[in-house]
Amino acid sequence: MKRLLLTCLLVLVATSAAWGMNLRQGFGKYRYGESCDTMFAKPSFAVERARPLWNAQLQMFGLAYDPDTVAKSPFILHYDRDEKPEFDGVPLNRIYYGCNKDSGRFSLVVLVHDLLSVGKLVEKVTAELGSPTTTTMIQTIWALPDLYVQIDQVYMIVYDRRAGKI
Repeated sequence: MKRLLLTCLLVLVATSAAWGMNLRQGFGKYRYGESCDTMFAKPSFAVERARPLWNAQLQMFGLAYDPDTVAKSPFILHYDRDEKPEFDGVPLNRIYYGCNKDSGRFSLVVLVHDLLSVGKLVEKVTAELGSPTTTTMIQTIWALPDLYVQIDQVYMIVYDRRAGKI
């Protein structure tokens, strides 16, 4: 009985350590609201030239690469060159950590994935956050009071709404 209890406890600890924390708190080992100056100070971190922009008309995020458009984004994206990215067992191409330019705080995550991962990502997020708010052929969105999650064919974007308006 003790062995079974100990085994269950170890599995639970290992699972929660791999997950890091739930999406409402942050992503991986990073909490929303933390200072980006300290979080991304390691030499393995780099700044991505793309920037996320909120499209108020479509009520969704997009990534922009055009220098004039990039300047309008309230975010700066950082990524760890040494990271082996994954989301709860789903392999990813890259994870970008978004920092608000004004506050210098972590408030957004962009996960770059392949088309085959969409179903698994939707399943994982639905298990954590419940049914999506909106589902279309190309997007699944959770528009919650504290969190906005958008999964499309290439990106999963998570924004902590407590960080401010977009």
